[in-house]
Amino acid sequence: MSAPRFIAIGLFLSISMIRAQQQDIAPPDLISLAREIETLEQRQKQGKLSEKNSLLGQIQTAASSGPAAANFYTKAVEEVQFKGKKDKPEAFADWKKSHDDMLRSKEMQTALVLHLKYLLLSLQRKGLEKPETQLPAITAYINELVGADDLFFASPAPPDPKKKGPPKDEWKGLLDNPLIDDKKPSRSVFVEWLRLEEWLPEAKNWEFKPGDLAGILDKNVRSVLRDKRDPQLIPTWDMQMKVEAERITSGRLAHKADEFNTVTKPRMLFKRAQDMAVIGQPNRGLVEVVALVRAYPSHPDFPAWLDYIRGALKK
Repeated sequence: MSAPRFIAIGLFLSISMIRAQQQDIAPPDLISLAREIETLEQRQKQGKLSEKNSLLGQIQTAASSGPAAANFYTKAVEEVQFKGKKDKPEAFADWKKSHDDMLRSKEMQTALVLHLKYLLLSLQRKGLEKPETQLPAITAYINELVGADDLFFASPAPPDPKKKGPPKDEWKGLLDNPLIDDKKPSRSVFVEWLRLEEWLPEAKNWEFKPGDLAGILDKNVRSVLRDKRDPQLIPTWDMQMKVEAERITSGRLAHKADEFNTVTKPRMLFKRAQDMAVIGQPNRGLVEVVALVRAYPSHPDFPAWLDYIRGALKK
């Protein structure tokens, strides 16, 4: 076959294929297709829910005790920090040996349990229609967090130069760092290991630091109580002021006591007074702010307090 004829046949076939592709096929059974799509969607949702529940079960089991939490943490570190390393077995064995005492310490195991319990609360929060139903669980967590203050905020012992290994207060990152962050080193090793990002709530509605008492109260508790105009809003401020004062005392942080008493505490008292208006006690809140103006004329927020009083008098 000559070259020109071969080219002509090829061109004819290409044109025929293009014309065939331009013609539509017979319509599908729309009713059957709609049913199939709905079934597939429900199956996908059930699969995701089953996956989430399985992960929640793993985390809940790990948070049941200090040793269980330490073992779970060890697995997470192995999968995240040593994944893909050529010398993984040796490097991970060295890590375990150097961290053995720390992983058995009361501080580390307590911090791990708190971290995992808070992670569990965070995963349960997303998509919750009535956030107020979670308040008892959050309150229980707060009580447990504050209950560990004697362990975490007591005056630290000086480091022993003879002992080698990780710093004794490595537990701090578990409570001070957020569960999720743009910077991978500061995110929870459990979130990274189990790929939990999609099931976590938005940061604007939830505190991500397991040890941030002020943030947890503000975002997770007070925001809900304000929406409900619940009188329990006011005692949350009293509790926070009491805890922060005790932390300064137990940690022997005398240099922070003056700042707390003259700046931080009055600032919290002002917010407490504002919340009195939220729950329907504006007069009581106004009297509280007037007392602040009289007691702390040198406070940096003094102008804002005066503006609040003037605004209240115009109403």
